[in-house]
Amino acid sequence: MKPLSEGLSRQKTAAKSLLTPRSPFEKGGSKPSCLAIAAALLCLAHPAAAHDLQYTVSGAQAVVVRLFYVDNKPFSFEGYEVYRAGEKLPYQVGRSDGQGRIAFLPDRAGEWRVKAISEDGHGLDFTLKTDAAALVETADKPAYERYGRIVVGIAVILGLFGSLMLFARRQKA
Repeated sequence: MKPLSEGLSRQKTAAKSLLTPRSPFEKGGSKPSCLAIAAALLCLAHPAAAHDLQYTVSGAQAVVVRLFYVDNKPFSFEGYEVYRAGEKLPYQVGRSDGQGRIAFLPDRAGEWRVKAISEDGHGLDFTLKTDAAALVETADKPAYERYGRIVVGIAVILGLFGSLMLFARRQKA
């Protein structure tokens, strides 16, 4: 039978060797295998792949709306929202491009509401209808665009008539 002290010293030596850090290249240490190094690198690279951004380019049919002021100046870099009919949350939010265009890809046929508002308060709110192929069937123009010329024409006629009436009254007096 071995003495108890000899067994204790072996345990202390074994525990000390486990607690003492050793380089794998130190005498008595094992060399790391290529497989272990490759596995460690793959584990470290996996979280980095989550931040990699991919893209694809396609030529899908889009609805393009051009927004502009009366003087044909583009409604550039202003905010817009596109809504599906009857929904409260916008389908798409963004800013128009430098030429005043916005583009969106409808995911279904139906009515779409487009709201565009600039920081200084200019804006419009209209609806358009698309078919299943994202082709625009109808676009609702704002009332002032549909009837603006008629209203201006009537105002000019009434203004001229009013001016003539004032001139005629002054001539009689």
